[in-house]
Amino acid sequence: MTDTPTRTTWPTARLLQAAADAARTNPDPVQQALANHLDTVANNMAWLAPYREHETGYPMWTTAEHLARAVLGEDA
Repeated sequence: MTDTPTRTTWPTARLLQAAADAARTNPDPVQQALANHLDTVANNMAWLAPYREHETGYPMWTTAEHLARAVLGEDA
């Protein structure tokens, strides 16, 4: 298992970080990789969020948010 990336303190990162924490409770290597990915996206992009549809980061950010909600059981 890899180390948890250092986390950003931007409030917009909270959803992704909560999902990363939830994924880390599962020992499956795929879930561990997902957790690290969510933390990495939050660290690299949260300071610019929220994104608007015309902005370059919009597709990646919205995908990460949808994935985070699914991990947390918030998406139907």
